[in-house]
Amino acid sequence: MHMPARLAIRTRVAALLFAPLLLPAASGCDVVTADLKHSETAEWRKTYELAPGGRVEINNVNGKIVVEPSTGRSVEVVAVKTARAASSEGAKQALERVEIEDQSTSEAVRVSTKYPRAGGWMTRGGVNVTYTVHVPAAAEVRFTTVNGGVELTGLGGRITAETTNGGIVARNVSGAIEASTTNGGVDVDLASVAEGGAKLECTNGGIKLRISPDARASISASITNGGIDTGSLRLETTESSRRRLVGRLNGGGPSIRIEGTNGGIVLNAR
Repeated sequence: MHMPARLAIRTRVAALLFAPLLLPAASGCDVVTADLKHSETAEWRKTYELAPGGRVEINNVNGKIVVEPSTGRSVEVVAVKTARAASSEGAKQALERVEIEDQSTSEAVRVSTKYPRAGGWMTRGGVNVTYTVHVPAAAEVRFTTVNGGVELTGLGGRITAETTNGGIVARNVSGAIEASTTNGGVDVDLASVAEGGAKLECTNGGIKLRISPDARASISASITNGGIDTGSLRLETTESSRRRLVGRLNGGGPSIRIEGTNGGIVLNAR
């Protein structure tokens, strides 16, 4: 079976993204030999009131995004920047070079991490930004990061989660979900299957999906290198092999598509 086109493209993109991170190690000894014993942190915090039907988007680069439901219509975003360098002054300067960009309105909260375009910041100490976000459970959300994971709990709106080097974990979610990663795993626990279904993709790593045995869904799963395990789910299959599965749960329903390249796929009853 050929690698899905979208996953093949993502693999090439990951290689391009990851390559610059290796350059300082090859061209400058300070990354390898420097004792980065000094660290500095800074916190960015803001609260918004989101209009009904609003959207929340967080775009990170180096660091994790953790998301939980809030009360009412409030959105709280807390970004903690952490820099390590060979000196305290170097760590402080690294913090100042990394900005939190806020382009939010009442209809759309959009917060992004911005690193300087000029090269060399890695040789003076890297900066990690960790986001902790509380959003209305029913809001549409999109969370992306390059080097880090995404963790979601208790959300019921449309969900998009993407990362390059890191895993995606979604617990007790009931909204339509699209989750994709290049190097990491995808672990999704569906409290219910939304009309928009689910689309889960992973290039290097396993994919796990837990779903109610009483749910109605039409499931298709494919893996290039690995196997597919349906666990205790009673599926009516129309195609079933080690690397390809097509079936219906309780007569069929919203579409659930699962695509992997290197790793296994595990489906189980929650």
